[in-house]
Amino acid sequence: MLLLPPLIPILLLVIPISSTRTPPRYTIDLDEHPSQRWNQVIKDHLDYLPGVVEESKKYIPKPLQPFVWWVASKVERFFPPDTRLELEGIATQSGLPLGEIVGLNILYDIAAFDRRHIFGLGCTSIVAQNSAGRIFHGRNLDYDMTGLLKNITVYVDFTRNGTVIYSGITFALYNGVLTGQRPGAYSVSLNARYSGAYIDNILMELYTKFKRPVSFFIRDVLESQETYTDAVATLSNTHLLSPSYIIVAGTKKNEGVVIPRNRWAAANVYPLDMDSNQWFLVETNYDNWQKQGDNRRITAIQKLKELGKENFNEKSMVEVLSTIPVRNNLTVFSSVIEPKIPKVFEDFTWVWD
Repeated sequence: MLLLPPLIPILLLVIPISSTRTPPRYTIDLDEHPSQRWNQVIKDHLDYLPGVVEESKKYIPKPLQPFVWWVASKVERFFPPDTRLELEGIATQSGLPLGEIVGLNILYDIAAFDRRHIFGLGCTSIVAQNSAGRIFHGRNLDYDMTGLLKNITVYVDFTRNGTVIYSGITFALYNGVLTGQRPGAYSVSLNARYSGAYIDNILMELYTKFKRPVSFFIRDVLESQETYTDAVATLSNTHLLSPSYIIVAGTKKNEGVVIPRNRWAAANVYPLDMDSNQWFLVETNYDNWQKQGDNRRITAIQKLKELGKENFNEKSMVEVLSTIPVRNNLTVFSSVIEPKIPKVFEDFTWVWD
């Protein structure tokens, strides 16, 4: 029998070993009846869904829960018809209560207030423009329910008349989009921003009649706005339920922007600017005009400067996104998007196992 030196078993316990896999890919046909669109996605993930819903309840503060379940039970009064029918179809196919499905879908909106001490919710988004003018959008999605979400992460093409209108990375049970692209036009990702008290979210929910949870809003923008300019204007000025950072990349020179969102409109907008050598933007979960104490952002900036803009490409962005702590124990998936070349999104999206 081979005997290992005493130190080796210890090292095996502490050295992280990671692997990656490609998320399953699905087509959501927008010409199909909304209640049927997500059936295959749900069917393929039935074993994981009850655990995800049960875990999500732990992240809703107790004072908010009565309001959340009330809203969830009245879904038909709040959401547009297609959204409502999709959610009802997901509930029917999964066998889970509609209120729980709705609760999961609005979890970000009810949790996005000044509550960093309650649970970890992060993300890193990067827009970088190389010396040849190619624009890359990098994205790590970080979330506390990491292990559960990895099992239900899916790549989805939303089609009409057989043509892909937009694509996104999302989760079974979740019909919104937090990371997506409109092929040949622009890409969007959302990072959590913590601002104000939960009462601010409730007041905005009442004011907007709960018609714009942020993931539904981003999906609607991807579907309806055909250009980078129109997308940035809509994402900057529309009332939202909750604060957020919205990161957008386009296809032309300097088409990259970080939009720190208040509930009413953009708190600020800062773009790429090659003329002043601002060839990249890095957003985690802090306002850029405040003191930065986030090692993810600091590390990403250092790595980008080290790589430089001359030969920066999709593989360079992979290297940045994979660097610890930019990638960390909460990272569910990573994506690299180049809106001008839609296939990059397909080829460079992976789940961390």
